[in-house]
Amino acid sequence: MARFVYSVSSYGGSVLLHHLRSVLPQSPARLYLFFASLMALSCVLLIPPGQMPDERNHFARVTQISEGGIVGIKNGPNESGGYLPQGFPQEPELLDALRFHPEAKVNLAQLEALSARHWTNRRGWASFGNTSIYAPVTYMPAALVTFVARHTRAGIIQTLYAVHVVNALLTIVLCGLGIALARRGRFYLLILSSLPMVMGLAASSSQDGVLFGLAVLTASLLTRLSPEEPGSNRFWIGVGFVFAVLTISKPPLLLCSLIPLGLGYSKRRLVLGAPFVMSLFGFLLWQHFGLDPAKVQFLEGSGVSDRGQIHWVITHPLALPGLAYRTLQTHLMHLVREFIGVLGWLDTMMPQFFYRTVYLGMLCCMALGAYGALRSREQRQTLAGTLITLTAILLAVGAVFFSLYVIWTPVGAPVIDGVQGRYFLPIAPFLAVAFPAAASNRLEKRSRGHMALMVVLAAFLTLDLVVLSTTLATRYW
Repeated sequence: MARFVYSVSSYGGSVLLHHLRSVLPQSPARLYLFFASLMALSCVLLIPPGQMPDERNHFARVTQISEGGIVGIKNGPNESGGYLPQGFPQEPELLDALRFHPEAKVNLAQLEALSARHWTNRRGWASFGNTSIYAPVTYMPAALVTFVARHTRAGIIQTLYAVHVVNALLTIVLCGLGIALARRGRFYLLILSSLPMVMGLAASSSQDGVLFGLAVLTASLLTRLSPEEPGSNRFWIGVGFVFAVLTISKPPLLLCSLIPLGLGYSKRRLVLGAPFVMSLFGFLLWQHFGLDPAKVQFLEGSGVSDRGQIHWVITHPLALPGLAYRTLQTHLMHLVREFIGVLGWLDTMMPQFFYRTVYLGMLCCMALGAYGALRSREQRQTLAGTLITLTAILLAVGAVFFSLYVIWTPVGAPVIDGVQGRYFLPIAPFLAVAFPAAASNRLEKRSRGHMALMVVLAAFLTLDLVVLSTTLATRYW
């Protein structure tokens, strides 16, 4: 009887395995692209216009770039932005009743009225000081779409939706390519790239989705390096150029360009330093020609002062550890949830069990990496590479906190204000460099182990898709 049961179960397992092989994609990147496309589509369709942080100001910057305005314009000491077509919506006009009111639903009459607005040739001043200082590179795809839409008589809101679609497609393509190329931390990058916050930012007019995709791709290129493949001069110049784009878009990422210095695969130290040198040059160039001409003091009159805060930090260095402790104690758990996904104007939470599921998924990725490192010395990242990667990431995280302390927090305040979890998303992919290398022959594409991993990933991505879609549908519609 036991032998019969064993035979039946073995046969059933073989049939199930054969069925899974025929249904599931064999590549994690293909699996990601399938589910990410559905998640991005849900975000495009279910998130109303203006319902991601600073959506209107990002779209204003996109419009400015589409008209050739590479550098923002300062209009007095406290206002920065540019001259945009009259009728361009102000932030309160983009379904303002929804912001910070989770119980509110979309007013279809207001949405129809917004859809009736069209581009005009008349210009008027528009203020968007927090985005006018951003470099144009990662806005370029959206700006090109806006340029085409404006010259094909599309309405303003129709143009905004087109921008959402293009940004979402570009983000998931960059992430999918990064997952396909990665030789370290592939499953970690997959989970990271499927987070609701990533999908929400991708399907908006913000540059953050495209920026995150570029960070995933850059990190995956670094994971391909080894003593046997240290990278050519052309490779390092290309990586340096991408790091420069990341840095001028988000300056704290300059510190992530230090990671190649710790890999040590190439004896040509000057080549390994190319990403940092190119990033620093790009940062200084944009600082002089793009940021300084358009930068204004944020929160003027509320005790915030860039120079005053820097002076306070220099004169009170012993207060910094306490400042860091109080900030993490106050904000850490909420920052983690925002990193995973608090959508809308940070007013749309996922179910609590979903956050725990993501914690578990990340923990499993770390455990799988630790198991590989313990099992095979050859798979481990070098000690110098691991330490410098972790140090660069921590410095970049600290730079985010410091920048918000300077530009958004009253002088000498005991806790840093204005930090949001999404600010750390472009930094997170570089942790993959510290993971052990994937063993090329340990999990063949059609082995039981590989199929088990694919089933688990498919289950997680299915849950991700369902939770994201139902949360957004319930929240707005």
